[in-house]
Amino acid sequence: MKPTLFLLGPSDIEGQSWTKKEHLKNGNVKGTAQWSGFLPIQPFVMADTTLNANSTFVLIGIHESLKVPKDARLNLFNLVGDADASVTTLNTIQALENNIQPLRCFNRASNVFRTSRGILPETLSNIPGCHVPRIIASDPKSYSEFETACENFSAWPLIVRARGYHGGDHMILLTDRSQLEAFKDNQWLYDGIFLMEFIDYRNEGSLYQKSRILFVDGVPYPRHSIISDRWSIHSGSRADLMAGDIELCRQEEHFLAYLRDTGLQEYDEVFSTIQERVGLDIFGVDFALVDGQVLVFEANACMNFLNQDYGADGRYRYLESHIKALKHAVKKMLMRA
Repeated sequence: MKPTLFLLGPSDIEGQSWTKKEHLKNGNVKGTAQWSGFLPIQPFVMADTTLNANSTFVLIGIHESLKVPKDARLNLFNLVGDADASVTTLNTIQALENNIQPLRCFNRASNVFRTSRGILPETLSNIPGCHVPRIIASDPKSYSEFETACENFSAWPLIVRARGYHGGDHMILLTDRSQLEAFKDNQWLYDGIFLMEFIDYRNEGSLYQKSRILFVDGVPYPRHSIISDRWSIHSGSRADLMAGDIELCRQEEHFLAYLRDTGLQEYDEVFSTIQERVGLDIFGVDFALVDGQVLVFEANACMNFLNQDYGADGRYRYLESHIKALKHAVKKMLMRA
């Protein structure tokens, strides 16, 4: 493994930025920001003796005295993955990529910008067998502007989601315009939002099932497939049904085995085109299979994939083999670079 600089940096969103060195603790970024808007491989790299010995983590705006000679033989790894909330940091990283001319540059900032929620439908347009819901960015500064933006979107129901948030935070589903006023006092509506087409992706059992794969060095790996009776699925959604229904866990286990053994090959044309269009070295895709099509919810380098609570009774232990495969793939990629 060549010496590698791992780059992080602050969000543009007030309240998510790091401004003091106190935000660092034992080499780790304090707070939830490490898991929101970043590719969360830092703990894994630091825990591995070989990887850690060749790794340096740099926080843009804090490690301001960093100087790297242009002829330095090293790799750069951009860990900033939120194209909507970290534009300033990504622009700085892009300049570093051009100035330093590393041996290899992982997750180039220019490719991260392709995964912006507002741009993703264009990035993944016209892929046979793939559908990305319509999404537009909006920046209302008053309730009347918010109301107008929703009306102009011309599609009900619709999802309203805050810019720069993940894990289901600051996201609502509106079935018609009569619901708008109930949310008028939510301040996050006026800090930049996305309006998103809602597609009912319930399966034959009338449940929602959202799956995740990770691409590592061009190869797709299954990660999870969470089942819920709620449309908004995130890591905490296992508590909705799966924590009390072992049969749903078996369904997830079997679906992941299907993806690993044959499913990813069956949908290879779709997923390989997604990988080519996005162009990142590590990124995830959240999707559902609907009527034989891949319905893509998001594709970015912000997704958790190396950590998992297996449950007090170990009911999610079947995920361990998939996580081990991902860890092996990440280390293999870094060691070869």
